[in-house]
Amino acid sequence: MTSFHLNQYAPAVAARLAELNQHDFTTRFWQRDATLWTPDDAEAQQSIRSFMGWLDSPEILRAAVPEIEDFVEEVQTAGFEHLVVMGMGGSTMGPIVFQRAFERGARGLPLSILDTTDPGAVAALENSLPLAETLFIVASKSGTTAEPLAFGDYFYARLKEIKGERAGDNFVAITDPGSKFAAQAAREGYRRTFVNFADVGGRFSVLTYFGMVPAALYGLNISALLDGARAMRLACGAAGAVPDNPGLALGVALGVLAKAGRDKLTLITPPALSSLGLWLEQLLAESTGKQGKGILPVAGEPLGAPEDYGTDRVFVYVGYEATPDEANHARLRALEATGHPVILLSLPDNVALGAEFYRWEIAVAVVGIVLGINPFDQPNVQESKLATDRVMQVVTEQGHLPDPGPAAAEASGVSYYADQTGANAQAVLKAFFAQARPGDFLNLQAYLHESDQLNEQIAEFRQRVQHGLRIATTSGYGPRFLHSTGQYHKGGPNTGLFVQLTANHPRDLPLPGRTYTFGTFENAQAQGDLETLRHYGRRTLHLHLGANAETGLASVLRELAGALAHLS
Repeated sequence: MTSFHLNQYAPAVAARLAELNQHDFTTRFWQRDATLWTPDDAEAQQSIRSFMGWLDSPEILRAAVPEIEDFVEEVQTAGFEHLVVMGMGGSTMGPIVFQRAFERGARGLPLSILDTTDPGAVAALENSLPLAETLFIVASKSGTTAEPLAFGDYFYARLKEIKGERAGDNFVAITDPGSKFAAQAAREGYRRTFVNFADVGGRFSVLTYFGMVPAALYGLNISALLDGARAMRLACGAAGAVPDNPGLALGVALGVLAKAGRDKLTLITPPALSSLGLWLEQLLAESTGKQGKGILPVAGEPLGAPEDYGTDRVFVYVGYEATPDEANHARLRALEATGHPVILLSLPDNVALGAEFYRWEIAVAVVGIVLGINPFDQPNVQESKLATDRVMQVVTEQGHLPDPGPAAAEASGVSYYADQTGANAQAVLKAFFAQARPGDFLNLQAYLHESDQLNEQIAEFRQRVQHGLRIATTSGYGPRFLHSTGQYHKGGPNTGLFVQLTANHPRDLPLPGRTYTFGTFENAQAQGDLETLRHYGRRTLHLHLGANAETGLASVLRELAGALAHLS
């Protein structure tokens, strides 16, 4: 069930829908007519066509289900007790949703996901695993992404200590054809390599081997998930024109609203579906955040009253038909009554997520048409990787990271790095947030070992800023977001206030075959991202929380309360 409550924006959305249908949208879209996105750039058109293989992924993967199920049976027979998926961005976002939105299947393996270079997180995962009985999936589309290769090398070395030349039995590769990583997996005797499709970008890969192999090993019915996606494919016109195209309708609405200034897509879900926000963050932000345009996905904000929001929001609710969520629905009705656009998407159950993934992929492609951008490239993602490489070169040559000196340092051990100066931490925070304008957003970038306490503190930080300044707030753990929302941060509109959080590494871990540690790698990623943000003129504040991240952030929150009080 889908309902659009667009208020004054409804006529413009209807007109754009009619225009696209008048110009034979459905036929052209399924024929991969790249002139829908760019009418006169032949090189860009070829690039667009080369990344539209995801349109066929439900059909292709449905035919591969027996192959995947045979592999699941092999893994069960081999006696594995745990599954770890190691990757970044599109390689792990789908598995995160499967892990959090579904109960593990009767014969499925418990699932853990590693998508952080934080040494504390890597050590905590290692200590929780029966290593000899754990199956590790190393997922890297390009086969060159630094983080999953580091994860794979680290745990391969640990397994080699236990099993010697049989270490590869515990490893599976998912990668594109011909990648260097595929060759490495063969040399190291990986149990299996699943070769994905080169014409499917990472953020569109949930319905390929990257999503379906972990889902099947977790015990989910991947046939049902893919059948839902196939049904949505037909509903969106794959077999011919349809009277109501759900992907087109959603994409046009979001694109028209974004062009009208409603470019903060605020996602509301019941708790059981909260993980969908992580997947949508990458799909939306990385696809649309370029050329100074884009839609910012806002997930994890508690829904407030109409007066809490500016005129830059569209509210999208995704929930289950049979699960009451009256508190959120009452707030959404109040928002609609005051002119905010609201879109409601109701699913019959979690298996319908297969269809929902596909609907959103179609919708994002359509947003690209409305905004006049290529939704399949990510021109700014590589820049942070190159900046990290430059920082690592400094570490290699000088033995430490560059340190420009803080604008303020507190007895609590927290250091404040910013362009703004002040007599103390509160003054620096006040000067930084005084830059906020209507339509801006806060982004908290936590290069930290995730914990329940940190999550609560980050939520409090966001809530204080949202209520104090009436701007949207987002957050993410690094380096995960570098492969998702990081594209929007550099390529989207310059409306962000970026607060980076780092801390000491009380326990670091070496990286096999490298001259640096996990901790140094994470620090370099943070520094490289900060440099890239500043290169694009973004407003940044770096808070180094010292020896204890939770204690340091508690100190920051106290100073933040005072700073915001002076601004309100």
